[in-house]
Amino acid sequence: MRRVPYGPVRDGWQLTNFSLGLTYNDTELPDGTMTSYWREGPYYDFTAAEIEELETATATLYAMCIEAGDWMVRQCPRLTVEGRKQGFFASICNDETCFLARIGIPEYTHEQIIRTWFDGDAETWTHYDKDPDMRLPMQTPDYSPSVYGRFDLWYNGAGSTPRLLEFNAQTPTSLVEAAVIQWHWMDQTGVTQHEWRQWNSIHERLVGWEATPGEPGDPGAWRRNINKLREARTWLPEKPKIFFAYETSETSGEDRMNVAYLMATAEEAGYPVELIAMSQIGWDVAGDRVVFVPAPGQEHKAEPIDVIFMLYPWEWFWHEEGGKAFFRNMADPEKRGTVWIEPPYKAALLGNKALLPVLWNLFGDDPERGKYLLPAYFAESSKAAKLTSFAKKPVWGREGGSVTLVRDGVPITTNPSEYGADGRYIVQELCELPSFDGLEGTLHPVIGSWLIDGEPAGMGIREGIGTEGLVTGNTCNFVPHTIESGA
Repeated sequence: MRRVPYGPVRDGWQLTNFSLGLTYNDTELPDGTMTSYWREGPYYDFTAAEIEELETATATLYAMCIEAGDWMVRQCPRLTVEGRKQGFFASICNDETCFLARIGIPEYTHEQIIRTWFDGDAETWTHYDKDPDMRLPMQTPDYSPSVYGRFDLWYNGAGSTPRLLEFNAQTPTSLVEAAVIQWHWMDQTGVTQHEWRQWNSIHERLVGWEATPGEPGDPGAWRRNINKLREARTWLPEKPKIFFAYETSETSGEDRMNVAYLMATAEEAGYPVELIAMSQIGWDVAGDRVVFVPAPGQEHKAEPIDVIFMLYPWEWFWHEEGGKAFFRNMADPEKRGTVWIEPPYKAALLGNKALLPVLWNLFGDDPERGKYLLPAYFAESSKAAKLTSFAKKPVWGREGGSVTLVRDGVPITTNPSEYGADGRYIVQELCELPSFDGLEGTLHPVIGSWLIDGEPAGMGIREGIGTEGLVTGNTCNFVPHTIESGA
């Protein structure tokens, strides 16, 4: 792994990137100046062996996350038969009895978090662990699709071991630049002729590919997930319409374009799609279901939503007015409730920082799997108090907000934000991002390792500058990569 500081610069690269979907390239820095989010010229180059190491780490980490999710749901009383009998509005979970309650997840969501976690695995959902005390009542088989996710990894090339910093499981962005922009950059510059050229099969894994002589085809994540959903929900048409929702208050255009890209891949996979605002998701009281509410002036009427992808954090959604109705609507597939992509468990079990101490507790002593982790603890624990160099992170946080790095007892960088107001934090042993020299100063890259349908699919790299760049925030740049460019 090396940083090539002086790569080719394409004529008109800004317009090219814009035409491919990178409409949010201009980034405003804290001092009010504007800079380019995409770095044209520099790139990171990897050996094939390094890519294989990153791919292995990604697959191993995801398998560990699945085991960690199983552990978390075991800690919720609503997993038991008796717990489920208590009903939707009863209260049986608290910080002492339930892990989900401890990390701040409203109790009314717990049953659906557990149900969507086990969807697609009827045997597990019906006879959990073969334990009579944990056995659940028979459920109508259902399926909750999950399409993508992204690990943020520390890595410094050959001789080092990738380490998990966090898992962006529900709403990862930088998808457009990772899947499309850097691929076209590599293709247009011809900087590498290696057989692989770039670790990047994100697009193909979403839309699938045809079989060739000697090579099997792949239906892709969209077809695979929707086909499984239709097996569970037989009333759905062969090509159900998929709505794609984004939050319009995000004004840079990043959320819109990431959602639009995913929508384009679903359309390429053969499904009817529609892009909508989060504010257009409504509730039909008479029909007891989620509907699309057209904007004023639109011709068609409110339309039931069977399937929707939402780029909006569940941890915001379940604290908002109307959240209980949406969760109740999921409860019984026979009522044809709305299917949400990504499902609630992606935020509740995998997409928050509480995952990190759970992983360390389960796998920290495992020499083969624990090597990909950093020691992590809940901030109030005695083990956390013994750390003198650590990253303190809010359980519910984004873009590096409210993350503090402490080296030998002295804070070296802070990033104040609204996150962490609930007082829930974890600490993770400090592992400062690698350093590379550049014209701008010392540069610190973080590897964004993508999963498509649970499989390693590619990489994007973001780098920060100087001490503040040790925490990857929204002012950090995106830099492309190659495999064995020879430069």
